[in-house]
Amino acid sequence: MTSTSARLATLFTLALCAISLGLPGVADAKHRNKSGKNFTGENPLDVPRAEFQAAQEGTELIYQRRMGDALDVFEGVSINHPDSPLGPLGVAIVYQAIMFENYDFSLDKAYLQASADAQQRFDRVARSRDKKAWNLFLLAVHQGVNAMYHVRHLDYLSGFNLAWEALENVKKVERMAPEFYDVQLALGLYNYWRTAYTEKIDFLPKFGEHRAEGLAQMQLAKEKGLLGRAPASLALTYSYMEGKDYEAALTEALWARERYPTSVLNEMTLSRVYRHLKRFPEALAVLENARTIAPDCGRLWWQIGETHYKSRKNNEDAKDAFKKYLESEPLPEYKAHTLYRLGLLERRQRRYEMAIHYLEQAVATYPKFKTAAKKLEQVQAERDKRADDSRKRRERTRDRKAKPKGTLTTPVSPRIAPTVPHRD
Repeated sequence: MTSTSARLATLFTLALCAISLGLPGVADAKHRNKSGKNFTGENPLDVPRAEFQAAQEGTELIYQRRMGDALDVFEGVSINHPDSPLGPLGVAIVYQAIMFENYDFSLDKAYLQASADAQQRFDRVARSRDKKAWNLFLLAVHQGVNAMYHVRHLDYLSGFNLAWEALENVKKVERMAPEFYDVQLALGLYNYWRTAYTEKIDFLPKFGEHRAEGLAQMQLAKEKGLLGRAPASLALTYSYMEGKDYEAALTEALWARERYPTSVLNEMTLSRVYRHLKRFPEALAVLENARTIAPDCGRLWWQIGETHYKSRKNNEDAKDAFKKYLESEPLPEYKAHTLYRLGLLERRQRRYEMAIHYLEQAVATYPKFKTAAKKLEQVQAERDKRADDSRKRRERTRDRKAKPKGTLTTPVSPRIAPTVPHRD
């Protein structure tokens, strides 16, 4: 699959995965107010209030980055409600959220087991008419999370197919329960980003202009959603960045930061907005704050390095940050991009041999990284040209020193002053 198709697959995946952090879960009484939000549990899906209250509690714990508490909630569901897919699905979501924050697969085995358990329970409740809209919503979340998993493993075709199935289920939920506004997040992302990509990619069938519609749907999910207000704000931030409305993106990121100050994902997003606005000191301050929240999150070093790189003010600090990120042993694709950045920094300082060394490593680490391969050829050509120019300068200098004093190789014409017309 081409990189363009991969981006499109990611688009559809994002539309469903954005609501996945809004996964509901049934909690016992001891978990019902760990978040301190005192949720009421009222909902338009005819789900018992106690169950929906627990759903709100579980999602809030994820947004607050209290993954251990959220895991306790969902593991309790698995035990107390053995016929419900909510428990194992919630566990899978927690594992995926932890891995996504650091762009790794450290909990892959546990995630796959929880996802398989959830699928078995979905198979058992597939023909039940009880809470149909609710179960379809959960199934869409399950499909969306699995789509994200496949895309992160570069299996774009599987990810695309799952994301498409999930989106179709979301549309069914909208028809069955139009006042359940959380689904507007997925629909809004679809409308906005399909418009964005089909405008840029010639071979894709045109979709028409649906950006404004998509933004309105995401805003509706943020204002009236019961489970997905935080991811709706994050989706709006990225959409505004795509539209180069960086002030609107900043407003959204700060809104989320005020409500979820421990969200490392939002801190990284906020730093990106500041970078786009060329407010580099503020971007670095945000990332330093994130390091106090999650000191073991290696991905933060990439963001710090990228901020220094974009500012063009401190190449050495950029290099140090990128090298610290490499120490966290990132996945090959991310390692290759980091080596690529180091190569560009060396090239910026005209250290061509080191630049070539890093670019060669980037290509070897991730052979599909065609941009690095092209840049490697360019830097090699620059090095050769610079060496050739230096050789020619040395030869000219040597020739001048070898000539006898007073010898002219070409006649010198006398200078004639130019004629300047009078102004009177």
